[in-house]
Amino acid sequence: MENLLDIGVVLLRLVPMILAFYIPALIGTVIWRERGPGYKVQSGLWFAVGFGLLIFLYVIFTSSSAPQVAATLGLSVVQIAAALVLARLTVDKLAD
Repeated sequence: MENLLDIGVVLLRLVPMILAFYIPALIGTVIWRERGPGYKVQSGLWFAVGFGLLIFLYVIFTSSSAPQVAATLGLSVVQIAAALVLARLTVDKLAD
């Protein structure tokens, strides 16, 4: 039972950054899906600048050593993937 509680706590710690990554993911996904193929560069810029700025700020304020930065970057990839999945589901539901 204690292990399940620990897993739940770890998952809940991921939620704030997933929500922060959700905003650029949603904007980039909307541009990608709704405006057509000519806007893929603009969508890519939203993803790169939005995710990059959030990761940069998070690393600056929380990490102090190389292993911590590597762990933060690895965890950020998982959070970005979750945010992209949520944004894709949102855009698909709103488009229908």
